[in-house]
Amino acid sequence: MERSGDSPLFIPALPGWPREIGGVAVDNPIWLAPLAGISFGSFRRFHRMRGAGLVHTEMVSALGLLYKGRKTKELLYGDEGEAPCVLQIFGSEADDVARGAETALSIRGFEAIEVNMACPMPKVTKKGAGSKLMESPRKAADMMRLLKSLGLPVWAKVRLSPHGEGMLSTADFCQELFGGGADFIFVHGRTPAQRYEGRASRGAVGEIARLYPGRIGGSGDCYSPEDLIDYLERGCAAVLAARGVLRDACLIARTLRELGAELPAELYDPTPEAQADILLELGASIYNNEGESLALMIAKRMLGALFRGFAGASRLRRDGATAGSWEEMERLLRGWRASAASMNKSEFFSDADASEDKI
Repeated sequence: MERSGDSPLFIPALPGWPREIGGVAVDNPIWLAPLAGISFGSFRRFHRMRGAGLVHTEMVSALGLLYKGRKTKELLYGDEGEAPCVLQIFGSEADDVARGAETALSIRGFEAIEVNMACPMPKVTKKGAGSKLMESPRKAADMMRLLKSLGLPVWAKVRLSPHGEGMLSTADFCQELFGGGADFIFVHGRTPAQRYEGRASRGAVGEIARLYPGRIGGSGDCYSPEDLIDYLERGCAAVLAARGVLRDACLIARTLRELGAELPAELYDPTPEAQADILLELGASIYNNEGESLALMIAKRMLGALFRGFAGASRLRRDGATAGSWEEMERLLRGWRASAASMNKSEFFSDADASEDKI
């Protein structure tokens, strides 16, 4: 067990690990995805402490870094307790992306640089970035070449190609990136046109993973341990936990346990009291490092990701949803924890609303 600040960092004893993937030494293949507005320092550290083998920054604008945008730089802030941490950056021009990454590295260190070529949202694609880069394989490969000069492993994240209108297939696009020097590529199992609708195709991702053994990661619709493990069984070297961690705060740890990792029960099956402690610790970290508004927003979202399956859980979620400040939320959690400590286990699961809270 290692320590990050005052909190323990648990290194899961997963058989056959640690290993190197994409030029980065990792403890396991279950990683935290870059989540817009969510993957800031305290959230990254929280999931790293709870078993994630690697974490990502939010998607950071190369131009925002070049123009010295304060808010853009704040997306990078964190500490060594997150490591390994990957910088995810986006931009439309190879030179801008390389110079933006260089600026980021002057602020802090990262274990790899990843270019987002997957974001399908118009505010990104209309500027030629994100998934729009899949229409320009040579430019995308040039980004890989320029970034390699910075001395770190270079990664990319792409989507499934519609493979029409002159576009390369996803496999051929990946080959272009590897030819440019890419060390690792994530493939999200939807096309750009699908955005986040429909189901991600694990089969299509798996076909690409088998073409490039050890060099492809999977992404898309991972809400249970079975979902994450399915990507690995299809040949992916690693898999990203994204929106699933907002539904289940213990998703990564529960997946690692299914893979055979030795973990303390508090990570994959925390008691009701421990769940309150988890949210209090995370909220306090966010409050102190990123501010009250983010602390309150995350706490409200995490109420549903943690408090389920026992008496009083639904009531606590309802009360928490109306909290107007982190102080109010903290008071609610501490008060609930104090009352929970005086109850025995049978009382937690005898109340009428316990049944409606069970997953």
